[in-house]
Amino acid sequence: MSERTPHISLPLERLVPRVLDISPEEIEAWPEDARNLAVAVAAELFLVRANPFINPDDVKASVEKRLAGANPKAWGDYPRLIKKAYKAFWDVYESDRRFRENLVERLRRFLPPEDVVTAAHSLVECSTDATDLRMEMPICMLLPETADHIRQILRLAYELEFAIIPRGGGSGLTGGAVPAHRRSVILSLSKFKKILAIDKEAKTLCAQTGVITMQAIKAAAAKGLLFTVDPASKAASSLGGNIAENAGGPFAFEYGTTLDNIISYKMVEATGEIIEVRRVNHPRHKIRPEETAEFEILDGEGNVRDVVRLPGGDIRAPNLGKDVSNKYLGGLPGVQKEGVDGIITEACFALYPIPKYSRTLCLEFFGRSMKTAMCVIRDVVGLRNRIREEGDAVKISALEEFNSKYVKAINYAKKSSQYEGDPISVLLLQLDSDDEDALMRAAADIVDIVDPYDNVDVFEAKDAKTAELYWEDRHKLSAISKRTSGFKINEDVVIPLSVVPEFAEFLEDLNLHCIARAYRTALQNASRLPGISASDEFVAMELEFCDRVLRGKISGRELSDSEVEVQTHYFFTDLASRYPRLKDQLAAIHTEMTATRIEVASHMHAGDGNCHVNIPVNSNDPEMMRQAWEAAEKVFEKVTGLGGAVSGEHGIGITKIAFLDEAKIEALRAYKKRVDPKNIINPGKLTTRTLRVEPYTFSFNRLIRDIKKTALPDKDTLISILSGIQFCNRCGKCKQVCPMFAPEHGMLYHPRNKNIAIGALIEAIYYSQISHGEPDPALLDKLRKLVDHCTACGKCTSVCPVKIESGQVALGLRNFLDQQGCGGHPIKHKILSYLVEDVENRAPKAAKLAAYGQQFHNKVMPLLPRFWRNRIENPGLRGPNPNLGLRNLEERLDLDKGSIFIPQEGREAPETVLYFPGCGAALFSSAIGMAAIHLLLRAEVAVLVPHRHLCCGYPLLAAGMGEAYRQNREHNRAALAALLAEAESLGLSPAYCLTSCGTCREALEEHDLVTLRPDLAHMDVTQFLLDRLEFPAGEDKSPILYHAACHSEWAGVAKNKAAGMYMAALRKVTGRPVELSRNCCGESGMGAMTTPAIYNRLRERKRITLAEDLAEASEAMPILVGCPSCKMGISRILSEMHDKHPVMHTLEYLAEALDGPKWKKVLRKNVKAARVRG
Repeated sequence: MSERTPHISLPLERLVPRVLDISPEEIEAWPEDARNLAVAVAAELFLVRANPFINPDDVKASVEKRLAGANPKAWGDYPRLIKKAYKAFWDVYESDRRFRENLVERLRRFLPPEDVVTAAHSLVECSTDATDLRMEMPICMLLPETADHIRQILRLAYELEFAIIPRGGGSGLTGGAVPAHRRSVILSLSKFKKILAIDKEAKTLCAQTGVITMQAIKAAAAKGLLFTVDPASKAASSLGGNIAENAGGPFAFEYGTTLDNIISYKMVEATGEIIEVRRVNHPRHKIRPEETAEFEILDGEGNVRDVVRLPGGDIRAPNLGKDVSNKYLGGLPGVQKEGVDGIITEACFALYPIPKYSRTLCLEFFGRSMKTAMCVIRDVVGLRNRIREEGDAVKISALEEFNSKYVKAINYAKKSSQYEGDPISVLLLQLDSDDEDALMRAAADIVDIVDPYDNVDVFEAKDAKTAELYWEDRHKLSAISKRTSGFKINEDVVIPLSVVPEFAEFLEDLNLHCIARAYRTALQNASRLPGISASDEFVAMELEFCDRVLRGKISGRELSDSEVEVQTHYFFTDLASRYPRLKDQLAAIHTEMTATRIEVASHMHAGDGNCHVNIPVNSNDPEMMRQAWEAAEKVFEKVTGLGGAVSGEHGIGITKIAFLDEAKIEALRAYKKRVDPKNIINPGKLTTRTLRVEPYTFSFNRLIRDIKKTALPDKDTLISILSGIQFCNRCGKCKQVCPMFAPEHGMLYHPRNKNIAIGALIEAIYYSQISHGEPDPALLDKLRKLVDHCTACGKCTSVCPVKIESGQVALGLRNFLDQQGCGGHPIKHKILSYLVEDVENRAPKAAKLAAYGQQFHNKVMPLLPRFWRNRIENPGLRGPNPNLGLRNLEERLDLDKGSIFIPQEGREAPETVLYFPGCGAALFSSAIGMAAIHLLLRAEVAVLVPHRHLCCGYPLLAAGMGEAYRQNREHNRAALAALLAEAESLGLSPAYCLTSCGTCREALEEHDLVTLRPDLAHMDVTQFLLDRLEFPAGEDKSPILYHAACHSEWAGVAKNKAAGMYMAALRKVTGRPVELSRNCCGESGMGAMTTPAIYNRLRERKRITLAEDLAEASEAMPILVGCPSCKMGISRILSEMHDKHPVMHTLEYLAEALDGPKWKKVLRKNVKAARVRG
């Protein structure tokens, strides 16, 4: 029987007190049947609190049916008590619903309607952070646009007494932004996205606090300055969140944490008053222990209201490089308060010159013990102190370490050939200086430090590219949680550097203890199997071994947990050979041991003694969770015993409050009572050890298990998708590359958010299936709207630590929806179905009809009043539209007479390529296809072009028409096989399949053409040509503006780096500066026409971007694209802007650069001469 329960980490019986208000002691005394009923009712009722996608009426009907079936005669008075508790729950739920309706109505009196967000997916997404912990579902999410909006929100909260939860990037690692009360509202700063000013002389950056940290770093770098607040979450975290957490990162070793770099900030207090806090006489260095930092607090009139003086010892406890456990911090507003005292809206930060020279060193340590690595770290810090005393000529800007657990998790490729096996520790150092000689001496000093130690190898990055590769390993560390579906206990403790070696040995012993414990359990389970001899001496010997480890008789210096892991493998292999009939059961026991053993991984911001202890754990496994928290508690006990602190940068939140010193809690409690007397801002955080409700996580594993039991159509597709996204660790790095992350336009649809929402949506679909026998169409429609927010460009995968293929997830879900008859675009579906039946003939005719129709449309639409035109949502109907070519590539070049071209006919074995123009370069903008063939022939390359029009099939894939896509692919393969066979008969062997569109290349990569022509490489035409053609150096040295497509043109590199490679190549070949125009053009093939509500917002963002890009540009500045669809999109936007800048595909630009504006005449002549066969 399918379960009607939430898929969460908590044991369901723990929901009874929370939902039915029946105490654990009381429920424990009930008869089993009554207790089971109470658990079932509480679990099902909890669904309406935990998942806003689930229809409350369905839950109500199901629970009432369950209660009606209870037998009061057999169970006594217990059903009545449960029914009474159920009614009380529902009364509260209805009361909260009425409160929500009233609150939303009040909020929309002063906020734009789109800034009061009640969509279910948004509520689910902002109910958690990077921890995946949840407590309560928020009422709504607010997207204020001004400080006055925030003031009004806070005043309304004071009046109605609901909780305000400030939210920045949602990248917190301790649950600080997780709502702890039912009547909570998320106040997101995601629309506070402006960088207000960068002053090169004063070396300051001022910005709104919703700005993503990485954007600030890049903006400063563009001005030749260094923004030194660089947490590992910088691709997702916001500036306001950095202040609230006092975040640090690798640069904190040299430049300090956020607090050290603050010049000033503005904050709206709980009362609605706006204050400004200014650092007095910032010394432009990290606050040192002997110094006192002074801050002035100014009221709304600019008068000094208070002064806070912070001795260095109050900021960081003695001997600690970081420490964020002092939450009171002298009463300094906002900083380190984790959002419990106000909303920070703007901030200014100190910037630093970027040193001229930089070196990156990588140290690999081998052997069994981490002690050598820790001793080297201690010695390097000593070197840093000496350098400071001698004039500070060199900055040791970063000193980062990670251990063997991460080496394994990220598939680290070791550099040493001197030592066998994987390194036990890797240490990365960045040295920066304006004095190259001093830098070389410092690097030599590092080598001298290492020299006396055994089992260590040193490597220096030879150039910036190699250094980047070194640091990429460090950026992958969150992949440690992939083993446990993306969940881990993540603690960042701080210890004095003098005890770092001792702490490293403690972690080694802890890991050894944990695996011995798991091994003992596995051995005990094996010994209970029928057929295993009770007197098996080998099992007894292994149990004795485990006992010696657990009693501390064997330490991590004698034996590592990795060695024990190998030992367990060999022992269970031997055991299976001695008991062959139990082979499968023994293998299952060993697999379970490996999957559920506790591993304590660590990496360090080593110079600060800030050690990140990560314990991957399956959140739906209570025993594994218990052991993981037990290990974490041992870590905290050791840290405090060594004089350390429980957090160096992550904060306290809900995960560490039990370990925070009571005096520190009391100091903040008194402060909060003074500044927030009604306790409306982030209540339940930092001021009490007792959490109002027990946190939980969503369990993908439980949902997958339950879906397997159902008759849900295409359930295998859903299981496959859930299995893929469950590894998401919610880091948010996908924000930086996702076209659908446009918070200033109300779009927060990056994969991290969608993954969270998809889990809840599929849980709701599952519930509707078991309730009604089929999925609720309304839920399928919501799923479609969610996955429509994806261009499937795949750039997110390139930055994802666990390499989730979110683009493929979206395409898979679209295919699922299409199979359910819920594709959502019936006209588009019918058109594509018609075209795909005979692509060769129907697609060219349809394109020609569209071209004529568009010409007519462009003439007629201006006759309509602008007021009417502006009300049309679809850009194709509203206009103006870019002109489509009336003649396609086949007609222009007479491809029906022959589509194989060999320059200098008769030349022996010319280099040969297969060029696939696709719909864009063949039908809608055939000049692109012509330019490609022209340039290839000028490069003396033989060119194969399909005889008749072929479509790559991506529009079918994007529409969810999986079967039609597969049929089209087979048709293409047959046509291309014939073309290749024809070429082979001419002695031609193409080595490349070239495209002039990133989407076409990606689709063709799925055609498996290597089965037709081994070693056939896929590449963009531009990329192929740049090393094969010499272009004349022009006199024009003015900039070119390059718009990068969502689907990367450049092949062979990570997609997030493709645009940089493309720009570098353009600079080289044209001799002109190339500037990048960011953001999606909003065309997306057919996306602009079929889902204009989405793509109009992207187009508006791009319009703003282009206006900024072209504000000071000459009228002749060309805008280059590498995608035909982007050419149309940019042209459409410029037409709306009445802007005359030329938009060209790069191939068109290069053809004109090579042979002038009449290059098409040259092409026709060359085609005629090169054509060899029809």
